[in-house]
Amino acid sequence: MERGALPPLAMLRAFEAAARHLSFSAAGRELNVTHVAVGQQVRKLEAHLGLSLVARSGRSLELTPDGARLAVRLIESFDALREAFAEIEEEKRGRPLRVTLTPMFAGSWLMPRLGAFRSAHPDIELMLNPTPDLIDLRREDYDLAIRYGARDWPGLETEAFMPSGFAVIASPKLLEGIRLESPSDLAHLPWILQQGIEEFWVWLKDHGVEVAGKRDISHLPGYMVIPAARDGQGVALVSRVLAEEDIRRGRLVALFEDGWRGKSGGGYFLVHRPGPLRAPARQFVRWLKQTAAAEREAAAEGDRPSKGP
Repeated sequence: MERGALPPLAMLRAFEAAARHLSFSAAGRELNVTHVAVGQQVRKLEAHLGLSLVARSGRSLELTPDGARLAVRLIESFDALREAFAEIEEEKRGRPLRVTLTPMFAGSWLMPRLGAFRSAHPDIELMLNPTPDLIDLRREDYDLAIRYGARDWPGLETEAFMPSGFAVIASPKLLEGIRLESPSDLAHLPWILQQGIEEFWVWLKDHGVEVAGKRDISHLPGYMVIPAARDGQGVALVSRVLAEEDIRRGRLVALFEDGWRGKSGGGYFLVHRPGPLRAPARQFVRWLKQTAAAEREAAAEGDRPSKGP
């Protein structure tokens, strides 16, 4: 037999289990199939090899010399595989939960709420990587990414998490004595741009705002953008949902807003490689979705008019 030309795995698994138990019935219970199915697979293996592997006498099962020789090797091999998979599972359980996300989302939304997750899941070791760079999840060892966009990451599994359009924001104190009637009036105010992100440039150009020759611009990491805007250092373009609390409390003003113009809707998405998530990642995703849903519901309740006098 040429190297690599192995019989089908179903045949080998059935024979290995039957050889350990010396019983088709016990092998069937282990493999969650009927004893008849185990017997059929063993007979197929015998036909494939052209050898008799088991001798049946009533309900008892004995191995032929060829069957005993094959059984020893198969049992050793399957034991080695089980041990290898157990080691991999143990290593996976011990690895930190690794999440890549934008600095603005990390600083403005996640960090103020992360203590609740840590209190609920003290057994999960968490490693966050706030970066504007688009990490290749198919090559890098990350469990999850939180990305802003419109479900446009081919080859990855995506789930809508937090819908949101853009908003140009500023502090009320920056706007004192200033009248803004159109986006072009923003040229008279200082700008705050997130490093590594092009959305504000694109938005300004799309709305006819002159960008050439402007110097009063601060290029900041994402987690510093909203605090700087809140401090009155300039206007910034952000995902509306990240500034919602500041807008509601009057610390920031939404000057201009754009809903997402993509066909599939926009906002934050949970993104990962195809296949099931590890248990820590599933728990983190569940907490993220529950937290976001609870806040949306609370905001909706606050927007409803009260009943009664």
